[in-house]
Amino acid sequence: MSQITQRPERRANSLFGPIVLIAIGLFFLFNQFNLLTDLYWLDVLRLWPLLLIFLGLNVLVLQAPRPYASLFSGFISLAAVVMFGYVLLNGLAGTPFSSRLEMGEWQTEPIHFGVEDVNTAVYNITIGPPGADLYALEDSRDLIAGTITYQDEYLFDTHLSGSEATIRLAPQNRSEEWVFLPDYWREFGETNRWQLGLNQNVPADMTLEAVAGRSQLDLRDLQLDSLQLTTNAGDVELLLPGGSYDAHLVTNAGTTEVALPENGRHDLNLEVNAGSVTLHLPSGMALHVEVDRALGSFSASNAGLRQVDGQENVWETPGYDAAQDRLNLTIHISLGSVTVD
Repeated sequence: MSQITQRPERRANSLFGPIVLIAIGLFFLFNQFNLLTDLYWLDVLRLWPLLLIFLGLNVLVLQAPRPYASLFSGFISLAAVVMFGYVLLNGLAGTPFSSRLEMGEWQTEPIHFGVEDVNTAVYNITIGPPGADLYALEDSRDLIAGTITYQDEYLFDTHLSGSEATIRLAPQNRSEEWVFLPDYWREFGETNRWQLGLNQNVPADMTLEAVAGRSQLDLRDLQLDSLQLTTNAGDVELLLPGGSYDAHLVTNAGTTEVALPENGRHDLNLEVNAGSVTLHLPSGMALHVEVDRALGSFSASNAGLRQVDGQENVWETPGYDAAQDRLNLTIHISLGSVTVD
């Protein structure tokens, strides 16, 4: 008796993913040529449950026999693209869900603060879009001076307690919402960055946070007692001064380049939760590196930095223990990459 082997029926291919990806690609292409403006992003975000409905319908129609399953999948994909595209372009005017996301016009304003007989300056600066150029002031008694570009409002608060001055500067616009506004991405590059000068003669405890944009933080001529820098998005170039201080750097997203100090003895703690960090080591600075990593990567392209025998996650330059100028670097990598060159 012969047995008849029945081949399993091939399942129909879903067109939902390819069609949606093509639509997203076309959107970003048109956006590069300034063909799409005044979009209703918040209205689209309010309809996110509708995307789940379209995905569920796509799963259901794939149970139909071929070729109808693929045809139905294509129809549902096109319906999703058309509906979300219409809302993106026209919004939900006249419905309870209408609420267009808007931000204020860019404005530029000078700031400065200076007092006599200050021995310590405590800076707490949050840099939002469009980024900042930070540098040392020359022949100035101001603790901080420059211009800032902002939307809506900004916070500039100063406080004097004895010989210690505290300065707080931060944008007050909805910086957490800019990521949903591709129309503003171009404006970040076209808008003037913050220009901030800090006093080079007063020792500073400095806390910096870069939220968005591109920033160059040139601290080489400043006197630091401590430094903490958090990069949440954007591109940051950090140039560190010599001297004697400790620093804690955190990268949550974006790209950070650090020119390490040329002299002094320092403990530097680096946390990379996402993004990439490149550390540039001066020729005269000895370096000891200990790396703790989860999913990230570490590479040492600097010719003088060698892995210590018998220690898998420890690197060191020759003569570190006897070096007058040396840096002890501890790196924690959750996700991302760190390179020393």
